[in-house]
Amino acid sequence: MYFLFVRDAVICLLEDLTIILYLVESTGILTELDRVKLSGRGTGKQGAIAWAGNSLAIITGDLSVRIWDIERSDNYLLKMDQSNSCHLAGMSSSLATSSSNNNNHNHNNISTGILFSPESSGESNGNLTRKVSKYTQLASNEIFTCLAYSTSNQTLCAATNLGNLYTWKRTLSCFVGAPEDAWQLGNISTLSRQGAVKSCTWGFNELSKPCILANCLSSVYMLKEQPLLAAHTRSLWAVQSSAKCVQLTHCSGRQCTVQADFAVTALALNELNLVVSNGRSISTYSLQRVEKTLDEFEEILEASGVGVGSTGSSSSASPPSLSVKLLQTFSGECLALGLQHQNIFCLNSSDIVVYSVGGVVLHRIMGNDVEGKIIGMDLTGCYLAVFTMNGYVKAYDVTRHDPKLLFPSKSGHEIFDDFGEFIVVKCNSLGSHLGVVIANSSFTPCASIYCWDFERNNLFEYDLTRSQPETDTDSRSSLAVRIFWDTEEPRLLAVEIRSMVMQKLPKQQQLQVPTPSHYVESQILVMFYSDKTDGKLNVLESQNISQGAQLLNLCVPSVVCVQVNAVQEQPLQDFADLQQCDAVTRRQVLNFSLHVAEGQMDLAFRCVRSIRSKVIWTNLARMCVHTSRLDVAKVCLGHLEQARSVRALRQAMEDDDLELEAKVAVLAIELGMLEEAKDLYKRCQRHDLLNKLLQSTGQLDEALKLAETEDRIHLKHTYYQKALALRESGDLKGALDYYEKTQNPVQHITQLLLEHPLAMKRYIQSTTDPKLLRWWGQYVESSGDMDAALAVYSKAEDWFSQVKILCYLGKISKADAIARQSGDRAACYHLGRHYENVGKFQEAIMFYTRAQTFSNAIRICKENDFQEELWTVASSSRSRDKAIAAAYFEECGNFRHAVELYHRAGMLHKALEMAFESQQPEILEIIASELNAESDGELINRCADFFGSIEQHQKAVQLLAKTKHLERALSICVEKGVPVTEELADLLTPSKGDLPETMRLSILVQLGDLLQQQGDYHSATKKFTQAGDKVRAMKSLLKSGNTDKIIFFATMSRQREIYIMAANYLQSLDWQSDPMILKHIVGFYGKGQAFDSLANFYAICAQLEIEEYQDYAKALVAMQEAAKCLEKLSHAQHAYNKLQRTVADVKCILEMQQSLQAGDNLSVIAACRSMLLKPELPPIRHAHILAMLVRALVYAKQFPEAGRALKELAVKDNSWSASGLVDRALVQRVAKECDLDFELIWNSGRQTNNSATTTTTRAQSTISMTTTTNTTTTSDDEADDEEIREELN
Repeated sequence: MYFLFVRDAVICLLEDLTIILYLVESTGILTELDRVKLSGRGTGKQGAIAWAGNSLAIITGDLSVRIWDIERSDNYLLKMDQSNSCHLAGMSSSLATSSSNNNNHNHNNISTGILFSPESSGESNGNLTRKVSKYTQLASNEIFTCLAYSTSNQTLCAATNLGNLYTWKRTLSCFVGAPEDAWQLGNISTLSRQGAVKSCTWGFNELSKPCILANCLSSVYMLKEQPLLAAHTRSLWAVQSSAKCVQLTHCSGRQCTVQADFAVTALALNELNLVVSNGRSISTYSLQRVEKTLDEFEEILEASGVGVGSTGSSSSASPPSLSVKLLQTFSGECLALGLQHQNIFCLNSSDIVVYSVGGVVLHRIMGNDVEGKIIGMDLTGCYLAVFTMNGYVKAYDVTRHDPKLLFPSKSGHEIFDDFGEFIVVKCNSLGSHLGVVIANSSFTPCASIYCWDFERNNLFEYDLTRSQPETDTDSRSSLAVRIFWDTEEPRLLAVEIRSMVMQKLPKQQQLQVPTPSHYVESQILVMFYSDKTDGKLNVLESQNISQGAQLLNLCVPSVVCVQVNAVQEQPLQDFADLQQCDAVTRRQVLNFSLHVAEGQMDLAFRCVRSIRSKVIWTNLARMCVHTSRLDVAKVCLGHLEQARSVRALRQAMEDDDLELEAKVAVLAIELGMLEEAKDLYKRCQRHDLLNKLLQSTGQLDEALKLAETEDRIHLKHTYYQKALALRESGDLKGALDYYEKTQNPVQHITQLLLEHPLAMKRYIQSTTDPKLLRWWGQYVESSGDMDAALAVYSKAEDWFSQVKILCYLGKISKADAIARQSGDRAACYHLGRHYENVGKFQEAIMFYTRAQTFSNAIRICKENDFQEELWTVASSSRSRDKAIAAAYFEECGNFRHAVELYHRAGMLHKALEMAFESQQPEILEIIASELNAESDGELINRCADFFGSIEQHQKAVQLLAKTKHLERALSICVEKGVPVTEELADLLTPSKGDLPETMRLSILVQLGDLLQQQGDYHSATKKFTQAGDKVRAMKSLLKSGNTDKIIFFATMSRQREIYIMAANYLQSLDWQSDPMILKHIVGFYGKGQAFDSLANFYAICAQLEIEEYQDYAKALVAMQEAAKCLEKLSHAQHAYNKLQRTVADVKCILEMQQSLQAGDNLSVIAACRSMLLKPELPPIRHAHILAMLVRALVYAKQFPEAGRALKELAVKDNSWSASGLVDRALVQRVAKECDLDFELIWNSGRQTNNSATTTTTRAQSTISMTTTTNTTTTSDDEADDEEIREELN
């Protein structure tokens, strides 16, 4: 009886093997919930129950254990057979990363829950197959007598009446299909061969680890759980089969069992020796060296039926056994063992002792106070890795008598950022790197694998949390439990990963709770390091392992695992068909794998050129899909002897219309990589090829979705393929629906339903497809039922078929109405033939015309001389029919209709000849308006001559210009004076490419001259510009007098001559009152580099300032600008010097004016008299100096002298008073003081001269101080000056 605390229930087993479940009420009353009657050979006294987690374990007096899952209301029997192999399934490969590692002799303890009794011995030879068969053939009288379950390790044990103890371990490795698969039978221990096991129970030993206490009548046994020991080398491996027995197996198939004198807790193995220990004593054994050829091995294996990597044997012919000899047993504390040649490395509680196989102490490796005592070691080949209590690690080379330290001991705190302690430390076969698993500062194991290059102090890391991210359905936490370097390749290592997967169940499912929410997964990662990976370990491939299997060694070409006393070798992916290969091939294939993982296709290809392995070439070809190396892929397919695939790939490579991704997709399809092919087609947007791939692989629904969204051009074909698939599957209704969506459903639907007449008739009655109805009408018509066929044709709106049947039935009026109303050409033609046959020609002509069969209508008109009808029909007919009708009219003498029809038919020559002969100018004008540049030149000239003969030169020019006869058109314009409008000028302008460039420019110049003669200067300028003659264009524009256009044209032309011409023109305008014109004059002279003209302009400005305003200050500024211009002329030195003298005189006058304003009259008087002694040189005038002298004398009160100066002024300038040189008041004062007649004096200065003569004289005198540009110079300054003056004049 058991009490269930969770459900407040009691479970009872009755004598008749009935199990009752009672609910315990709060009042203590028992309420029966369930009752189960069990079947069994015994009674209730021979039965027993035990609570096993959430289930009830039951025995009923036979050799079976039944589990009753109360929560699920399910029951099942536990399996009584053991797994004989470690099935490694789901092997995957990571081709994105690469490297390699190796390790030579590995001998390690494998922690498997195996229970060994003290009396379990080697009487069983340890062969698991034989052992299983022993217990499979169960004695009929053996029954289970008692049960016990341990909740700590979830193990159920059941004892029998023959002294055997069975143990099942409940696993959470994965979700299983059947609940009984979660229980795995472990070791079967024999406790007593004379007595039965009366009772058994679980307890704990001194280390708080679970153990079993078994009462066997005469004695009581305690069974403890210890790790399963195993060791592996390339040719030899050892597995502990019982507490004192170790089974040795050679790769040749030879086996033997070593019986130790004590329970084995540590084990070490190499090719020559076996070492075992129980923690207090060490025994060494010598092994026979096996030297057999490979042929002999194969014969032995074939005879024994043993595969490489398996310790089982099922053949009656047993292979020879191994020879094992005990060498020595000696005392020594031992926590871990290592064996290298003849040296034994033994880890005790404080240090490492090195023994010989005879038990002699050779060396001792001890820790110091700083490092702490040694707590862990590992021996890989000839390199020993050691870590201490205080977190220090070091490695030794043990090939010599005294171990050699490879590097100074290093603290884990210096290597890792977050470090607590070392868990596993292993050295590779080269002695250059350490594989490390650590705990963090909180002493929690880190979910990372480290590889430390102690020679370069580089740390490689692989983060398990990043490599196995959480998903929406589960989350996982992973830890590395074992690490093994490869026995030969120093870069390659294998890591066993245990992952706890927590399933994220929905809330509704969490409330039901029928399934566990977590489970454990085991996985082996084959990894490697590389200097090219920036501190990251790369995964070469991964292999899933089943529950109970554990990693034992990495020995290329295989990953070695152990499960239930069985050693299993699972080859690496690239060694699938190369397990039995020599060392050279093994090295080549391994290098190939690493190069492929690194993406180095060329190096990988070189490694396997001579290897004949379809797996290798297949893997290389698959890698070519990721690297897009089609050249290498073609070679790989050739080695795979796939001629069809090579041909398909070569055709794809030669197709220039295919993108690179599409070509690679062809390779992926040939290799069966359909998902990769889909991704490639999507990447290059080749939805048509993707649709074709989906159709060929039977994924029609996905193909339909793609066609409806991306590949609509093949939508109807996709519908057709879907219809075919439904037709083959017998779904006629679905096939009909998709046939209706195709482009031509009639053919397919009729073929589909032709064998089902009734279904065909029902479908036709419900359809509205005209094509399908027309087919059905033809089918009915072929059977002779004309009325039914007419009804079907009417529903299908097939007018021709209706008219045909009505004519056949003689219902002409109804057929005529249908033909007139529908306008169907076929119906009209059929009815027209009928009318022609019965002699109704007018009706026949009408229906032939409606049917657009004009030749038949014209034929009837000609035969019956219907000219009016012929003209009507021919006007709307084809060109060929028009020509036929025109020839008929020509024969009849009707030239007007003939000419017009010939013209409409495109026979222009014929039409012109006839028009000339029949004198029809109006037709000629119409024909000429339709001529173009592609028309016949002779025809164009004839029309032009005709227009000239009737004095219509404007039309002749228009025709010639339109047809690009430009030279003749221009000649007519010149000879006949035809005015050229803007539209005609555009027609006369040749386009680039129509004529040779010289001829085109010549025509443009002629056209420009013509336009200039007619006064259209703007259009002439445009034509000259198009001809590239901008100078003539500017001259034409100057004649127009449009100042704005002249300025714009000069600005855009950017030519020196045009700048000068524009400035000269602007200078002729009223630039004194318009500052913008003045600015453009200066700018244009400057851009045209006409510094002589610019200097002359500045001189004129100075002259005007003096003459008009007596402003010598502004005149001085203008003269200085003129001097700057003359400085830029090398041949104007004489003019420059003369100008400088004039500038000096002007400055002197300005000083005199300043002195006069300051009141220094005497100095002004002296200066004026000095200036008057000099000859008068423009622009300085003596009249201005005399006026200043008069003012100074008056201010100095020298009135007589002022009077004389005033008389002299009147002599010099008879308009001095009119020009305001002297104030009137000042003159009155002089006249008063000198007693002179004021009116006489004042009027003497009011006489005027011819302004034009004065201005010309002054301009000529002004120009004498400037110069102009000349291409020739002389050394004589006077001659040069005279030449410049003449040029300016």
